[in-house]
Amino acid sequence: TAREWCRYSNQTSDSGFILIGLIDSLNFINWDILLLRTDKYGNTVWTKTYGGEHFETGFGIEQTSDGGYILVGFTNSYGAGDNDVWLIRTNENGDSIWTKTFGGPYSDGGYCVKQTSDGGYIVAGSTESMGSGRSDIWLLKTNENGDTLWTNVIGGDENEWPTSIQQTIDGGYIVSGYTSSFGEGDYDAWLIKTDANGNILWIGTFGGEDLDEAFSVQQTTDSCYIIVGGTRSFGPDDLWLIKIKSDSIVNVEDKNLTPSE
Repeated sequence: TAREWCRYSNQTSDSGFILIGLIDSLNFINWDILLLRTDKYGNTVWTKTYGGEHFETGFGIEQTSDGGYILVGFTNSYGAGDNDVWLIRTNENGDSIWTKTFGGPYSDGGYCVKQTSDGGYIVAGSTESMGSGRSDIWLLKTNENGDTLWTNVIGGDENEWPTSIQQTIDGGYIVSGYTSSFGEGDYDAWLIKTDANGNILWIGTFGGEDLDEAFSVQQTTDSCYIIVGGTRSFGPDDLWLIKIKSDSIVNVEDKNLTPSE
């Protein structure tokens, strides 16, 4: 019996839904990325799987301007090392148009992807192959064909992971995630603002002595940022909602946080 998990979902232009996750059809031996398209009532329209001989999982998906899809996740079957970022572009029926892998000798993967205003894509992932810590946030910008334009690694001596990314009205990017290298406690919520080339403008750290995380961030109509997350420092596993002004964040000058090519 196959096992399926959903990692993320998005509404499509026809009010239906697209879901991404993973499927195991060989009893924990071979996991593949699962893509499932439904109508607006949740009825399945089609399903697609993508994978090789080893482990794959999907984390992020967005419908593109032409009605197709861009999805990102992890692959252990293809690429340069242990796990690699796997970026897949499909048509409106989920048929693959192209795929790209990004990574080094250790574990790397993609968590979220967005189509950018120039028709290309921005990916937020994690890397153990590059950077200064055990796991760092990895930003990858590609053109419309998935060819790399730039990549930046951001992190400290311990672990950082991204949870969402959005392009901002100034053409830059805002990234939410969490960090164990900086802040007050176990893990703290992390917010990173970059320019259009991925250079850090500022970083905000939020949290207390316990586990705190930022799950998603959006820019608001008044040019602030709204973060939704979870906190154990200020409540027993409570929902955490934060709104900030960008000018309330001190600019980062620490050389350990400077992006690397």
